[in-house]
Amino acid sequence: MAIKETPSEIIDLLGGTAQAARLSGSAWSTVSDWRHMESIPPFKLVLLAYPLEVTTKGVLGRKQLFPKTWPQIWPELEKK
Repeated sequence: MAIKETPSEIIDLLGGTAQAARLSGSAWSTVSDWRHMESIPPFKLVLLAYPLEVTTKGVLGRKQLFPKTWPQIWPELEKK
């Protein structure tokens, strides 16, 4: 599975706009704006990273989304 990590692709992988909104605690209109702006705010992407990792069976996960900062956000991953 080739994943480009675009906001639209991430939202689609999570099950669409409504599901991404539920997972991130955002309004669906806000998530729709992310598609159009081609950007998900980092603090919201943190909330979506684990569900995305589960959905893609680890193909796109927390380490890939946050290559420089994942140890500070999820120190428990250093053991994996």
